Amino acid sequence: MVKALLKSSLIASAVFAAAWFRVPPTAAMIVRNFLFYGILITIFSMVLGLPLARLIERLKIGRWWSYLAFATATGALLGAILSSHPSCAQPVVSNEQDTCIENPVAITFSPWTRSQPGFAENPSIQWSDYLGTIAFGTVIGGVLGLSFWFFYSRRKKT
Repeated sequence: MVKALLKSSLIASAVFAAAWFRVPPTAAMIVRNFLFYGILITIFSMVLGLPLARLIERLKIGRWWSYLAFATATGALLGAILSSHPSCAQPVVSNEQDTCIENPVAITFSPWTRSQPGFAENPSIQWSDYLGTIAFGTVIGGVLGLSFWFFYSRRKKT
């Protein structure tokens, strides 16, 4: 089970890095996106994926769709938790001035709205960043779940 999770983490890391591929590529971009975030994906897949895979096996529902459903739901949930949602949708009125406190350390993982993952710089984070991060977490979770099912179902049974 652990070998299948490690292999599927490698594939999910490759998909994550491919989504952030920008022209012209640099060695730092490839190392950062594949290795650094790949290590994070592997840690999350081991900490969260191993208990979920054991639960799926214990319930005897180990079909491709169950691994996909659990992994996409977990990926979407992680995307929602780990990203920063936009603050100050409507300005707070105090002393007849409109004030809005922006989060200076906003995190986003949406390859459709940002040029690199991680901490967002100017412009401030928008709802499209937040929803894109949830959607991208769903995609990475789905890749992880399907690849885990592929490797786990084809293991040598001893």
